[in-house]
Amino acid sequence: MNIDVHAHLIPEAFWSATEGGGEWYRASQREHEGKRYIVTRDRLAGPQEPLWRASLEERLAVMDRQEVGMQLLSSPPYFFNYHLPVSEAEAAARELNDEIGRAMREAPGRIGGLATVPLQEPARAVSELERAMGLGFAGAALGTHVDGRDFDDPALLPFFEAAERLGALLFFHPHAPATQASGRGRSYYLENFVGFPLDSTIAIASLIFGGVLDRLPALKLVFAHAGGYACFAIGRWDHGFGVRSEPRAHISRPPRDYLRLLYVDSITHDYAALRYVLETMGPDHVVLGSDFPFDMGDQSPVGWLRRAPGLSPADRERVLGGTLSALIGLS
Repeated sequence: MNIDVHAHLIPEAFWSATEGGGEWYRASQREHEGKRYIVTRDRLAGPQEPLWRASLEERLAVMDRQEVGMQLLSSPPYFFNYHLPVSEAEAAARELNDEIGRAMREAPGRIGGLATVPLQEPARAVSELERAMGLGFAGAALGTHVDGRDFDDPALLPFFEAAERLGALLFFHPHAPATQASGRGRSYYLENFVGFPLDSTIAIASLIFGGVLDRLPALKLVFAHAGGYACFAIGRWDHGFGVRSEPRAHISRPPRDYLRLLYVDSITHDYAALRYVLETMGPDHVVLGSDFPFDMGDQSPVGWLRRAPGLSPADRERVLGGTLSALIGLS
């Protein structure tokens, strides 16, 4: 079965709360230059498109056209809510996860779930992850930092320990990239084009150099957008590990050894880039992603991979669903 690890759901709870100008946990809608946007943290996300509010039936119809057997649904990054008071973030996460859970029950075998968790307080994040796993979720979706904290922060380790214990798959999606804080990259949609892959790269580096993967090698970690620039930077990281003392503070092996413990999705929009990612990660560590329903996603993810030059039939089946099926316990 073809399984899409990277598919988003904007909760109906948000649309219902904000239609008349209201807010849903401080998120709202706004008209701008004749188009409709979602507003969180005073940032505009959009413009909105019809499939942003797709019904389950519409979603399944798109999946059928795309030849996607199952989507693992996750929140778009603007509802991770790490900037909110933890009580609000926790309540929003529960509403969002409950909505995904309903979709899972209504379309068993077609819809899976990746929970949102209030990671700004790891103990509460663990509780919500445990609740979601009890509902049949595959794991959780995380941002690429926790309101500015990187993943080598010791305070976050209990969450990763719980994820390993539970066998939860953790899907990392960039949000509020470093370029946003500086104000650089606001033109030309560079916050997305450049900032998102950069933030994923920083997250991967913090996990590797922070020793998290040394301590918890059984973690199942998947990164959006082919892991940003990590595959293209790994030679520099390995070189730095050999000539500098700082990278060896928490790890004893070259960074490449840890990178290959991770998984990345297939969204590169370029066959040459995909080929390099496959060579660097191994074809059993690349999985199907679409970024449904957003314009920066792949509108024909299965067809695009089937046309990928040089990908053997066996490796293609691994990428399309074989690897992910094993990771989430479907095979």
